[in-house]
Amino acid sequence: MKYIITESKMENVVIKYLNKMYGDLEEYRTDKHPDSVFFVKGKKVYMKQNLKNGILWVDYDTIWKDLGDTFSLKYNEIQSIITKWVEETYKLRGVTPVIGKLASLYRWKRPIN
Repeated sequence: MKYIITESKMENVVIKYLNKMYGDLEEYRTDKHPDSVFFVKGKKVYMKQNLKNGILWVDYDTIWKDLGDTFSLKYNEIQSIITKWVEETYKLRGVTPVIGKLASLYRWKRPIN
């Protein structure tokens, strides 16, 4: 049997998945990075919001890769869904999600003490 899933239904499924897997991230702020908000679970950082430029760095190895692998989504589809998800779940407006993959970006992922 063949199933037809509309784009909006797919988006809803992906957002439910994101909420189940990553919907309980906590905001963390530090004086060391006053222009950033980190979204953490335990001591792991999953996202970092830059308050100056609206960039939302999203961890590639977890959130971004999960969406690509699980739902076969492309970069712009993932970006669009994450934008909607963080708006609904974390009340973040005006952010642009990007992959946090380059080694130079991982300094913000050091475990939080």
